[in-house]
Amino acid sequence: MRGKVCLALVTLLCLSLILNGISPAYGWNFSVDAEPEIRYAFPGQTVTYTVAVGLVLGPVETVQLMVSPMVVELLGFTFSFSPSSTGTPPFVRTLYVTVSPSKAPGTYTLPVTGFNVHVGWRPDSVTLVVLPTSPVTDWALSNPTMNPVSPKVGDPTTFSVLLSTLSTNRPYPQSVRIGAFFDGVFLGTVTVSYPGPTGFPSMLTTASLPWTAKEGYHTVVFTVDPSPYSYDDPNRYNNQVSLSFSVSAAPPPFDFSVSISPPTQKVTAGQRTSYTIVVSLVSGSGQVVSLSLSGLPSGATYLLIPPSSSPTFQSTLEVTTTESAPAGTYTLELTASGGGVTRDTSLSIEIEPAPVEDFSIAAAPTSSEVEQGDTATYIMTITSMAGFKSAVDLSTSGLPTDVTAIFSLTKLTPGGSSTLKIRTTKRTPSGAYAITIIATGGSKTHDATVALTIKEGKPASFLEILGEYSLILMALLIVLVILMAVLLLSKRKPGPPPRFRPFLHLL
Repeated sequence: MRGKVCLALVTLLCLSLILNGISPAYGWNFSVDAEPEIRYAFPGQTVTYTVAVGLVLGPVETVQLMVSPMVVELLGFTFSFSPSSTGTPPFVRTLYVTVSPSKAPGTYTLPVTGFNVHVGWRPDSVTLVVLPTSPVTDWALSNPTMNPVSPKVGDPTTFSVLLSTLSTNRPYPQSVRIGAFFDGVFLGTVTVSYPGPTGFPSMLTTASLPWTAKEGYHTVVFTVDPSPYSYDDPNRYNNQVSLSFSVSAAPPPFDFSVSISPPTQKVTAGQRTSYTIVVSLVSGSGQVVSLSLSGLPSGATYLLIPPSSSPTFQSTLEVTTTESAPAGTYTLELTASGGGVTRDTSLSIEIEPAPVEDFSIAAAPTSSEVEQGDTATYIMTITSMAGFKSAVDLSTSGLPTDVTAIFSLTKLTPGGSSTLKIRTTKRTPSGAYAITIIATGGSKTHDATVALTIKEGKPASFLEILGEYSLILMALLIVLVILMAVLLLSKRKPGPPPRFRPFLHLL
């Protein structure tokens, strides 16, 4: 009795497993899911569905996909799975359904089934609507725009419009023609692809064919599906939009002029010089002009303050040289660039050699006139050049006879002065003389020449002559006194001392 009960329970379990689709020998199961639920197609068109086979319970075996059962209504459809109709769950396949050109419009149910010899059938289904052959789409154009919004003459301008569908009996994508009129002139049509879905706006633009803006008032008109019509559009009132706009006159192009003052400069090597540059606005605005200079020799650099700005503006060009800069005259090129405009202006600079350390000597006055016996006075000045600092020795040449030259200082440092006195006598020959004052120092020698005119003086008076010979007369007087003293002494003695006898014959 217990054995019969057990057998009955096993039998019921097997029946339960069979009724639930699970093999008693293989405890596994799978599922089939086909998407989307509905597709639309025209006769002669191919559509696709995605079929996912999922694993419900393992282990796994191969599952065969098919459209089954095949009924009479499915005649006129061709079915195929890619990459194959078999697989081991989980896997995904694409179901291709091709509609025969002669298939009648209607709604059809496609049974998508997975089969395994041990598990059996696992069905799902999708719907395919075969549409009439006449395409019916309600096209709509809206929101015409342009870029730039306010174009100027010469601006590349593009136009855009939104394309959408309000309803259709055809699948997407769909191709449709767009026509355009500009200022009443038909420009032609282009074919565009609308991706869908219904109600989704798609932006169309003329970016690849920009219009060059011209002055005046303009109107552009866009039409979708123009005549001859490709679609049976039930509402053609929304198939056309227009955009009117004005283009103002173009502003004058940007331009400027450049002037330089002075056009030429002279500078000593080691020094600097400057020019004034004026960049003047001729027309236009909103641009920056940059300045640069070329043509300077080695040992010279430049600085522009400021180097750039918006005209009208003034800039200072400073050119700095070193002592090694080669001497010469150079033509320089000033380049001003901005806003697509370039202006070149020439200027020149003359570089003189750097000075060598030296000095100069000057005499004041440069000429004098005195009488015989008078004194001429000159002031000698030494001036430093290029930092000369050595001491300078003074001397004279070219003095006439009976003339004495006396310096207050015979050695001078640059910046100092010395007084030269030239003394004549009554015996100095009259006439015009060139007297040279020689200055030597720091391996350099320079001279200055002064003119001296000596005129004949008045005849000397007795007192002047006496004064001139006073020393000689005094000496003779002393000798006479001595001799007289000796004579007086000799009268008192028998004879003069032997040492005075040679003088007695003079008496």
